[in-house]
Amino acid sequence: MAASEPLDRDPHDERAPEIYDEPWLTPPFQPVRAIGSLILIASGFGLYEYVLVSFWSVPWMGIHDRIPWPAFAILAAAITLSIAGLRLALGLSSPHAKLGFGLFAFLACIVVGAGGGRFVSYVMRATVNPPFTLKLAIGQRLPSFALTDQNDSIHHGPASDLGATLIYVYRGDYDPFARFELAELTAHYDEFRRAGVGTVAISTDQVERSKMLAGFLRTKIPLLSDTGESLIAPLGLVQHHRNGEPDNAIPAFLILDRDGVVRWIFTSPYYRELPRPDTLLDAAKSIIAGESTTHPVPAASPP
Repeated sequence: MAASEPLDRDPHDERAPEIYDEPWLTPPFQPVRAIGSLILIASGFGLYEYVLVSFWSVPWMGIHDRIPWPAFAILAAAITLSIAGLRLALGLSSPHAKLGFGLFAFLACIVVGAGGGRFVSYVMRATVNPPFTLKLAIGQRLPSFALTDQNDSIHHGPASDLGATLIYVYRGDYDPFARFELAELTAHYDEFRRAGVGTVAISTDQVERSKMLAGFLRTKIPLLSDTGESLIAPLGLVQHHRNGEPDNAIPAFLILDRDGVVRWIFTSPYYRELPRPDTLLDAAKSIIAGESTTHPVPAASPP
């Protein structure tokens, strides 16, 4: 009966032992795990933002490639780090810390995953040129033109006193890829000139917009305005918009000899895929040296 004696005692008696309640032990906060979770989340989000901000100006990230694998690899690393941060947060012993850090990590994973997916979709689907057929082939002479540049000077072509002429047909001043390519060509402008290669860029922009772009890039490259589409339309390099927006050019690179005959062509199904300056310079030097011309890159359907 001694063992059952506590059951007969008055439950309101303050001296009665609390035999039904277990003592509550507060779970540890685990600051090292919490800080590690934050570091992983911040690292993943930082890599994600780095791709979004720097893709348009960092060549090694794949801006010149048909499939920018380096940028995609960084995004994959960002997603992996965010998931690792979430897993670490869910391993916290404290329920309040687990809820707070876990929710924060989960939201970060959603942002990085959804944003990274949208970036990949934009790069592989939204940067596709409309179907077009370049109405010019290697060995043909470029049609004659007389177009105004950003300095209100009229340029006549296609013949030139230089050994070769690079003509870059670009979409317009609004296109970040075109601005990047023009900036790279501007940086190599003197190198091209020393090799006997002239550089000309053509778009459907108004002269005023070409002036603003030239001032922004501080470029010596003549930015010719073909607002009447007198040259790019016969070449089949015009994108027409149904919503009333102005037409824009479809990017293309042409290298001509001194007689205005096309010796090298580059086009792509993606308007973001642009050749590197050294590729263009090597092709122009080959033309000047009289070597075999480079075959054009076909405007095939994107994968």
